[in-house]
Amino acid sequence: MRLLSCVLALCCGSLCVSLAPAVEFNVEDVAKTADFQRDDERARSLGPRKSSQISPMWRRRSVNGEDACVTLEDADSVLQNNTHTFTFKVRTMGSLSLAWVGDGSGVLLVLTTFHVPLFMLRLGQSNLYRSEDYGKTFKDVTHLINHTFIQTEFGIAISPDHSGKVILTGDVADLGKVYRSHNFGLHFEASDLPFEPLIQMLFNPEDCNVLLTLSITLDLWLSEDFGATWRKIHDSVCLVRWGPNNNIFFTTNYNGSCNDKGRLELRRSSDYGSSFKTVASRVYSFVLGGRFVFASIMTGSGTERTIHVSVDGGELWNSAQLPTVNQEQFYSILSANQQLVFMHVDDPGDSGVGTVYVSDDRGTVFSKSLERHLYTTTGSDTDFTVVSSLRGVYMTSVLTEDGSVQTVITFDQGARWQPLRSPENCDSDTNRPHGI
Repeated sequence: MRLLSCVLALCCGSLCVSLAPAVEFNVEDVAKTADFQRDDERARSLGPRKSSQISPMWRRRSVNGEDACVTLEDADSVLQNNTHTFTFKVRTMGSLSLAWVGDGSGVLLVLTTFHVPLFMLRLGQSNLYRSEDYGKTFKDVTHLINHTFIQTEFGIAISPDHSGKVILTGDVADLGKVYRSHNFGLHFEASDLPFEPLIQMLFNPEDCNVLLTLSITLDLWLSEDFGATWRKIHDSVCLVRWGPNNNIFFTTNYNGSCNDKGRLELRRSSDYGSSFKTVASRVYSFVLGGRFVFASIMTGSGTERTIHVSVDGGELWNSAQLPTVNQEQFYSILSANQQLVFMHVDDPGDSGVGTVYVSDDRGTVFSKSLERHLYTTTGSDTDFTVVSSLRGVYMTSVLTEDGSVQTVITFDQGARWQPLRSPENCDSDTNRPHGI
């Protein structure tokens, strides 16, 4: 099977795209190299392991064999002949946002924004570019949004169903305005908002014509016609998320303050805001992953909180077998699907590391998977990566005892981890672990 490799690189306002044939391989041969079936009982019994105690899980390829790492013939010339450059004019204090539209459509949108914050007002300028050939060429289409300043913090909202729906949120005096496209950014239609938005528009993953957002006054608004009209469905909302089966989950505090965490209520609506049900109290925060709903609940003993989990939309809750945390610590879901969850639990103190736990299929029984996992502060980025093309394969970074960052990989859904090294017989330092 022949694949097309597409690589994008952005540097100093120039976008380089490389479109070149990838190496041919047989899918059946890849499937035979390893068994990624997880042994649940073995995984649950595993305790913390140091990298030196982890044994290899696959046969290392021969250095001298036919499958050794060798330089591809004419690779440099092929890459050079298939690399295209386009330069965007991005001023100092400017920013650039990039988004693919659809799956396999070849459409790429780039938004450049320049703004200068002044007292009581903000002056800015945005430019919108569109590509139909995977980024080889771009066309300035700023006129499609009437040269409106687009708020950088909202970015480019793309529908998750790959239908080509795009929303850009404009900044027009004290009014809210969105530009909506049904056809992969080929045309945009402007719509005024009856509120000033606080967050990016949230697509319902099961019906991308239905949108949610919050206003700066913490009101929850819903649209059922792709942002053409809106109606307010709740007030004093702190955090909102779409759940499965068109359910809306959100936290609220009737005193109007979202800073009083630990006293929030978690509510659910199954009918687009016509009715509501409180499913949890004393909530600090919540998150949805796969079929699981996780809520961080205050324990009642000081500032400690623990994780409760539900698999039926909040009707029944069970306490997860995870350590409690205090106000200086945090929980973070790294990955979740219908069968398991990877959960990061921050270590006490400002160490920048924590422990990764893996759940069973109920989401309540967790096994320790990886210690000294690098995750600096709550809400920050982490290196935890799901290799979606290979079942059970994940990569992340750990902080070693000597303070260096090391990339580790697991092939069995977190049961065992081992350092990721460069291929043998290649022109690199194979003796030193490295971070990505």
